Amino acid sequence: MKELARQMVRQFFASMKSCIDLVLSGSSSFEFARMLLENHIENISHTGCPSQARAYLVLIEQLGSYLRELKTLENVGSMDEARSTLSKLLVAQEHERKEIDEQMTEEAHHHQHFQADYQRLVGDSKESEVVIQSAEQVIATTRITIAKAQTLIEANEQKLAVGRKRLEELKIARTQVQESLTAHSSRLESLQAQLATKRFLSEEELRVQALAKAERARQHEMHRLWEQIHSLAKQDY
Repeated sequence: MKELARQMVRQFFASMKSCIDLVLSGSSSFEFARMLLENHIENISHTGCPSQARAYLVLIEQLGSYLRELKTLENVGSMDEARSTLSKLLVAQEHERKEIDEQMTEEAHHHQHFQADYQRLVGDSKESEVVIQSAEQVIATTRITIAKAQTLIEANEQKLAVGRKRLEELKIARTQVQESLTAHSSRLESLQAQLATKRFLSEEELRVQALAKAERARQHEMHRLWEQIHSLAKQDY
């Protein structure tokens, strides 16, 4: 169910990106985008993630607010360049977010794999310890009637040797798996901490950056033309 929910979340963000592109290009209305995205959110809620679904509803409302604000700013200078820069910044930020999510998914998979191996080796070790204890008990009892049970003693001594060797091998393997489990647990915690502490810029902050970059480019171009115009008067004929 968690994997299904994760797939639906990815579909929601993919649809949200497409809706943003359509609305910004004028090919669709925000009302249509809202209806489409709310259908995705309803499916996410059915997978057992109601709180996540509510958060995405808030995200849609934020998108609507941003789009309305963007519409009022369409007549501001350098808006075309700012929209292009904003789109690039959004794509770059979403790419970074996906990379972290993919790394977390991979590390979680490794963590589960090594956790299962560790539990299995712990169980095997306990079984080997039981085998050793049983063999030692049989040897101790059989020594009383050693003349009649020599064959049985030899068989259990061999079983004991095999069991001890197996236990040593299992202990080595368990130590190796435990080290790998610790390393991957540390990596997973690091990625979780990275995602928790990393501050992703809001669309509004990215829009401010985009407008500032566009304005600087416009001012630079105006200065260049100003310089060229004044240089005309300095030419020698």
